[in-house]
Amino acid sequence: MLGIMNAALTAQGIDKLTSVNDGSPEALALTENWPLIVEAELEDGNYNFTRVEEHLLTRVDGQFGFPDGYQLPLSTLHVRHVWTLGAGGNRLSPDWSSDQGHVYLDAADGCYAEVLVSSDPAVWGANFARGVQHKLEAVILRLDDENPQQAEAQAEAYFQRARTKSSKQRQRESGPYRESSFARARFGRG
Repeated sequence: MLGIMNAALTAQGIDKLTSVNDGSPEALALTENWPLIVEAELEDGNYNFTRVEEHLLTRVDGQFGFPDGYQLPLSTLHVRHVWTLGAGGNRLSPDWSSDQGHVYLDAADGCYAEVLVSSDPAVWGANFARGVQHKLEAVILRLDDENPQQAEAQAEAYFQRARTKSSKQRQRESGPYRESSFARARFGRG
């Protein structure tokens, strides 16, 4: 976090921060805007490094007309999918709802959820980090009543590159077809 903030400051000709809470107006502005910038892009971009499948077992009372609720991890930004497992191990897609901290559905034995989580900057790709840096540069430019449009455009270009790279890394979903023993014997190697 501090490294990306300092890269933004250095690019604008401003001295680096010694810590994220050093009391300077720049540190205050960058610290306040950091979660808004990062979380908005993580939600919009659908990045692989933020997607996690969780088995939710911590039950709470249901809401929104559902009898059961399950606690989400604290780092959850957004719930993408919820499912339960049927008798044969197949995924079932029940009706569900959620709020900031819980998923609600009719499933007494728990459920699974694919969630977007806030991740450590150490696992971000270079393009994503550069996009955040340019967004922070735009924040700095606004502090001095300067024009942030170029920094915003550069940020969007880096975010788009990061989104493209992330989408290329996604594995093709298995879809409705299962590989049969005939197909393995006919097309398999070895």
